[in-house]
Amino acid sequence: MLAIVGAAIFLARVGVPNVVGSGQAFAEKTAVSTLRTLHWAQGLFREGRYVDVDGNGVAEFGELGQLGGRDPLPSGERLSNSLLPEAGARVERDVLQAGGYCFRYDLPQGAHARERRFVAYGWPSRLEAGRKLFCIDQDEQIWESTNPEGYAGCDGGPPRGLCPEGDVVPEGWVRWRNKTNKLSVGAQ
Repeated sequence: MLAIVGAAIFLARVGVPNVVGSGQAFAEKTAVSTLRTLHWAQGLFREGRYVDVDGNGVAEFGELGQLGGRDPLPSGERLSNSLLPEAGARVERDVLQAGGYCFRYDLPQGAHARERRFVAYGWPSRLEAGRKLFCIDQDEQIWESTNPEGYAGCDGGPPRGLCPEGDVVPEGWVRWRNKTNKLSVGAQ
């Protein structure tokens, strides 16, 4: 009897939190992988020159709906094949939901700025799914935060401008796994 009570206490204190923690760690790694896929998708979108609003020959980054083939391009056409991850994912109100996380692009105003910059955010759909907040930019800089504000749920999410930019790193943000960029997809 004592052994059963001891095992139950051990599971409650150590076992269950470890199972939950490993699930959160998996969701967080998957979120970073999805952000990298969103970075790759923007690179392919620009290479395809689907949007060049100012007509200067330099393509702009696209909105989530455009990359997914859901929303029309300025030409009125739609992409025939989605550039977004689709397995187990869905898009609602310009937010991609996949693997327990929510994702969105933040694009700057103006064609010239959209040729050069974008940010994609990933945050947990529920805090039980993951705790961390992630972002990636056009230069493949991946940042993470412990998400002290508790952003969760695909109806909300972090405000625009929260991701570190250039040398400006807000408190609480660190490079994901101390890695630096590998691939810039923005115009120079």
